[in-house]
Amino acid sequence: MIDLSTRVLRAMIALDELRHFSLAAERCHVTQSALSQMIGKLERDVGLRLVDRDRRRVVLTAEGERFVATARRVMAELQEISADLRDSSELRKGRVVVTAQPSLAAHWLPPIIKAYQALYPGVQVGLYDAPPEKALEQVRQRQADLALTARGPGLAGLQHRLLFRDPFAVVCPVDHAFAKRKSLTIANLEGERFIRLIRSGSIAQHLEQAMREVHVQDSGLEVEQVATLAQLVANGLGISIVPLSSLAYFDRSRVAAVPLKGADLNRPIYLVWPAAAQLSPAAEGFVAMLKPPLQKL
Repeated sequence: MIDLSTRVLRAMIALDELRHFSLAAERCHVTQSALSQMIGKLERDVGLRLVDRDRRRVVLTAEGERFVATARRVMAELQEISADLRDSSELRKGRVVVTAQPSLAAHWLPPIIKAYQALYPGVQVGLYDAPPEKALEQVRQRQADLALTARGPGLAGLQHRLLFRDPFAVVCPVDHAFAKRKSLTIANLEGERFIRLIRSGSIAQHLEQAMREVHVQDSGLEVEQVATLAQLVANGLGISIVPLSSLAYFDRSRVAAVPLKGADLNRPIYLVWPAAAQLSPAAEGFVAMLKPPLQKL
């Protein structure tokens, strides 16, 4: 097998530039005899004479000149690869793609992305806003490096860890009696006109057990988007329950938010990534900046 290691390429380049075995050997940090043996083996392997030797200087043959020209291109490309990898490891360049539930993508992540890009301006950040199942599939298909979602445990082919718990709050018009309360329980909602989020959504799923304990008045309204819910509540069509991370959708001059107290009345938010993959330096740097949002009412 022909030895075309970087040691051999550097040796031939050194011979071409210095035209002397002893000087080339010194540059390559080997003995003169070792360098001579290395070049001799290369010539035997390729079946061509690459170097003409005399006592005064080294002269490359035509084949040797072509070899060195190619060796220089290869070494330049290897140096470019090395520099590119070093830039990636030191976060001078790279790309990280994040997929997150719409409420997180719209209100929690933008300031984090801004801070990340200020710290690492050479790293590009990609962002998808997607419901949980789609976000998880994007990670499985390697369309995204990370997912931020209310779905975490028991996901095949994925790893996860809990990032934070997103408390729930009751949202109601500012002229509703609840607006003056410091906190509420599920039992307090008895008989209230209630606007539901679709049962397949992560918010409804985390509230399902608690809502079985109370009889609310069905408003007949069931929506998928929190932004739609916000307008329905603002117009006095009922009350509802949302996680604190979704409150940015609401006009707080028209809608009040009251903490909902009770065991497990929160929505866990998970960081999810492929089970078999090691996070890139760009992704690891992004994860390091994921701090739980300040939960303000």
